[in-house]
Amino acid sequence: MNNLESRDGFSIVELMIALVVLSVLVSLAIPSYTQILAEQRLRQASNELRMSVSLARSEAIKRNYATRLLPRTSGDWADGWCVKATTNAALTPVTVSNCSASGVSISDYALSDVVSMEGLNGVTSLSFNAWGRITDNPSFQIGTIAGDKTCTICVSVSNSGDVVSSPGACPAGSDDESCS
Repeated sequence: MNNLESRDGFSIVELMIALVVLSVLVSLAIPSYTQILAEQRLRQASNELRMSVSLARSEAIKRNYATRLLPRTSGDWADGWCVKATTNAALTPVTVSNCSASGVSISDYALSDVVSMEGLNGVTSLSFNAWGRITDNPSFQIGTIAGDKTCTICVSVSNSGDVVSSPGACPAGSDDESCS
């Protein structure tokens, strides 16, 4: 048998070329994947905020007394929020200023470290009365960073408790992109 006969399999050169092609394809896919992950984080945080607002409103109507959506730490929405009733188990009114205050705790949500949130125009809490209405129209800006882009969503709450979210900074910009 001759040593120069054809053998089955790949040569080292063919394997190296395949690895180079694969690495080019992966390097092209990773930036778009990080943006998809960032946009998904924003959607999750805005949906959690929307559900928490709806929960606070429905609990206020159901319990027939006020409930509040509060930052986990006083005045700082970046750590997350909670929903608390403004009465204790004996239905005695209590002052509720943050999630660690007394009162009936209904729900608690912690934000991811890579997502930021701020209440605009000095929003320190949302208070729903027994009819499920609030006195002001608060807005929140939720953001994260994807590679070299900053992604934001604006979440606004109407007096009736309806939640509207729009891509971009508050007030909603003219573009439809949430990452720029």
